[in-house]
Amino acid sequence: MNNVTCLIVSSTIDYSTDLICCEMERRGCSYLRINRDLFTQYKINYDLDRQAMVFRIEENEYMVSNEGLQSVYFRAPVFFRYSKELSLDDQLRRGQWSSFIRNLIVFDRARWINHPVATYKAENKMLQLQMAKKIGFNIPRSFIGNCLPPHIQDNNFYIVKALDTPVFYDGAQEMFTYSTAMTGAQLKESELQEAPVIIQEYLKPKIDLRVTVVENHIFPAEIHYHGFGIDGDWRKKDKEGLTYLPVQLPDEIEYRIHHLMDELGLRFGGIDLAKCGNQYFFIEINPTGEWGWLVRTAGLEIHKAIADALEGI
Repeated sequence: MNNVTCLIVSSTIDYSTDLICCEMERRGCSYLRINRDLFTQYKINYDLDRQAMVFRIEENEYMVSNEGLQSVYFRAPVFFRYSKELSLDDQLRRGQWSSFIRNLIVFDRARWINHPVATYKAENKMLQLQMAKKIGFNIPRSFIGNCLPPHIQDNNFYIVKALDTPVFYDGAQEMFTYSTAMTGAQLKESELQEAPVIIQEYLKPKIDLRVTVVENHIFPAEIHYHGFGIDGDWRKKDKEGLTYLPVQLPDEIEYRIHHLMDELGLRFGGIDLAKCGNQYFFIEINPTGEWGWLVRTAGLEIHKAIADALEGI
């Protein structure tokens, strides 16, 4: 029986988790990675009296207990999405395994990156914007709801984005929504009443920044497209033209970032900022944000910082 000290909860196709596992193996650290899209291939049993869970994976057995588990890397906030219509059996399986993931919080003595309760809380855009504003961040003027605020001007541009990041399927094709620049006139012609959206003032010109935070470490990178700032959502640009430049943030911005992380109870976060002149605007924070590409493109050693956190260094 192998006693697990570090548990990694992810999926088989997560590149960021691959980087963590490679770093842990390079260090000779012990860990168990469980992938939510392979749960049906495992044999899992939780003993309430012992407060321990046994995973049987192929010929090996692993014990996860409150006494022995020291850290958890949690990369599974939602269940693995399928690109087909689910049968009743698949719906049942997905619902119950999603509940299983949530129930892993019984291991409450471990150091979580991040704890699921903190993750679910921090994903709420209204809450994070309100908290960031209270801490002292500049925030684009923002409205959330299914109708327009009264002062919308026809010729002004606004940024419109979903309150939550939705994923849609049209047959086998997967589709995402991104932030969209729209004029006030276009907004007035839109059918907003069907679902709430976020409407924010349009920041231009700006430089986008992705700031990855791992406990006390901050990894900021400016995002450029062919050497220039980007109008609208940088994720819509072709990857070949994007570059990521490591930068240093002002001390007061770093202070506010640490304050926000503490308020949200997070050890990890992917924060989007926008720089307009000498001012920094908070856009959003993702408690399970992607970061793997920044190791390759910007040379940021995020994977090493996360491994340090899992080891308690």
